[in-house]
Amino acid sequence: MWLAVAAGLISAGGPAAAHAGGLTATDAQGTVVSVSPAVPGLTVEAIENGARLRLHNATATPVTVSPGGGTATPAVAAPGTTLTWMDTRCTPDGRSVAPGAVVPWTITLTAGGTPVTVTGVLTGGRPPLSPLWWAAVLAVAAAVVLLARRSRAATGSARRLAKRGDLLLAACGTVAAVASIGHVAGSTLAVESAPMAGTFLSAAGINLLAWPLILGGAWTTLRGRAAGVLAVCAGAALTAVFVLPDVTAFHRAVLPFAGAANVERALVVVALGLGTGVAVAGAGVLRDLAARQSTSPGPS
Repeated sequence: MWLAVAAGLISAGGPAAAHAGGLTATDAQGTVVSVSPAVPGLTVEAIENGARLRLHNATATPVTVSPGGGTATPAVAAPGTTLTWMDTRCTPDGRSVAPGAVVPWTITLTAGGTPVTVTGVLTGGRPPLSPLWWAAVLAVAAAVVLLARRSRAATGSARRLAKRGDLLLAACGTVAAVASIGHVAGSTLAVESAPMAGTFLSAAGINLLAWPLILGGAWTTLRGRAAGVLAVCAGAALTAVFVLPDVTAFHRAVLPFAGAANVERALVVVALGLGTGVAVAGAGVLRDLAARQSTSPGPS
């Protein structure tokens, strides 16, 4: 139920890009090899794993990027300026590059009337063992659901067991939120072509609602109010749905993340696995709360 509600909210609100800055997981990393002939003051580099090129024009004349690289070209960098653009001739986005393969590319510039050739390569990375990462997600989600059901088993003090189950879900939801924040922050830090604050807010998307829901609900649960766990479950559902597009990290070698690729994959596992488990266990919370309401004495 929680996942269905979250999916509706996501589709209605228009989710942000799966990764910050519109970057995506790819099969290869792009680099610039040479700029020939060398022009004093002119440098070209690949940024964001090769998704974009950055041209620094410290010469006295404009530098023109030739057409043919998509909607961003042709483009002109005036003297003393920097030009950053995404060029379809060299970006690894949308390309299938075999592990270990090297695919060359070239782009032509014009600097003061002189043709300049920028040469680079796309180097294929080795993809992860995706079944292992998917198994980790399923294991984490199943563990949360089973532990939540055991905590609410009909033995011992019903109130004490229900409270223990609420605290478990609150803790799992909080960890999912922390993992989600780490995932968004790492994705943001990988972006070099846009301001950090705006990039983070755009990448966070619906999580700007989910994180406060989870953290506020966890605090309310700690204060002994059972209804707080409902907020945790709702926020966890939003977090799980939002991170779902990022499971491409389980299948692609090069990730738009400021850190080790396996760290990013682990964050996705935790956010998706715990978020899903807490959301599914939320159905049991609703049943328990309904049962408490039905058995509680009415006003005299």
